[in-house]
Amino acid sequence: MPALTDPLDDAQLALLKVMAEPFLKDGQWPFWHYVEGMMDQLGFDDAEGVLKSLPKVGGSQSSGLVGPWYGLAWYDRVHLADDSRPALTAAAGLHSPELRHFFGDNFVSVLQYLVKHQRNVRLSPNQSDPTYITSEDFKRDHPAVTDEFVAALPGVFEHEPVLRRGYQPWGMNPGGWRFQLHKWLKDYRNIDDLPGYVARVVEVTEAAINSQLPASPLPAPSPIFGSSGGVLATHGGIAAGVLSAGLPTVTGAIIPRTVLPPEEPPQYVDEDLIKELETKQGHTRLSPDKLLQLMRELNACFRGGHAYACHALVRAIIDHVPPILGQKSFQAAASNYAWPTEADRKYAKKLLEFKNQADDVMHRQIRTSRGVITMHDVPLRAYINALLRVCIDQL
Repeated sequence: MPALTDPLDDAQLALLKVMAEPFLKDGQWPFWHYVEGMMDQLGFDDAEGVLKSLPKVGGSQSSGLVGPWYGLAWYDRVHLADDSRPALTAAAGLHSPELRHFFGDNFVSVLQYLVKHQRNVRLSPNQSDPTYITSEDFKRDHPAVTDEFVAALPGVFEHEPVLRRGYQPWGMNPGGWRFQLHKWLKDYRNIDDLPGYVARVVEVTEAAINSQLPASPLPAPSPIFGSSGGVLATHGGIAAGVLSAGLPTVTGAIIPRTVLPPEEPPQYVDEDLIKELETKQGHTRLSPDKLLQLMRELNACFRGGHAYACHALVRAIIDHVPPILGQKSFQAAASNYAWPTEADRKYAKKLLEFKNQADDVMHRQIRTSRGVITMHDVPLRAYINALLRVCIDQL
């Protein structure tokens, strides 16, 4: 298995360039259809083979990248659909001149910011509530940072092990986010450059492999859920100086806590949506009975920590609701329905991409190695709640 720092061949370098330039221009990883087409124009007719040949640590190629793994790219291990969005990781910045500044300077500074605030959280002997940094906190602490850069960070968080663990969409702005200052950030203290970060990720990944257990901060392999929009400041088509004055060094001062109380009991589907749908029973052209039961069972399985059942029920819901939207399939709904907002459209696309993962969960046959699906692989609640909000409005 090649090391993440080994030299790349011409095809691999071309792929990094093709994927990096759109991200640095508009803050969003390009569709696979675009990547394949551009690679073909450059004379490389097997873009998928090139993508899967990029160096990685961990996983099993024969079983579809099962188990802890990290590489230069994240992609749907089951099926690279034309409208999927493979993404490059920070490790790609070791090889890509286009990404070197973004990951080598800005990304490491963001990581240091989160790590230092995690270390300085005020602790209470009588509370265990999580503490968060939000995108608004980040912008307030770094007024020189552009809104576009902050909105582009989820496209990075989703594909880095320690950061995917704590990231969630947040607020009314589609580019808004919050980040839980969880305990695994301490594994990344004293990281001051990109090579050091990549080396630490490899160390954590290999430790998880050696223990034969998926490490908590490492994401189980899953389809890529896209990235948030936003336009990075560019120069000559490549992001340059996205932070107008750079990220200042974090002083380590204790920050006010942004604490959101835990829900009791934990909900996946918003309970108010269930109650609202119950009031529509007997007053709609389409019967909501089955949808209501699916929503209730999904909440019950979420409370019980039943990851496989949650996957199956989310898949059942997105297959059940297209007639409400005047469509025959969820694929048609995601592509053709006039969603109320751009955020709703993006959430629908992410749920469509999740169907591949749900198929893998439900149809993969028994094998000699242990399964790796956990509750962390269930789609973010915001996606399904946004879908159900639209559906209830249409009934």
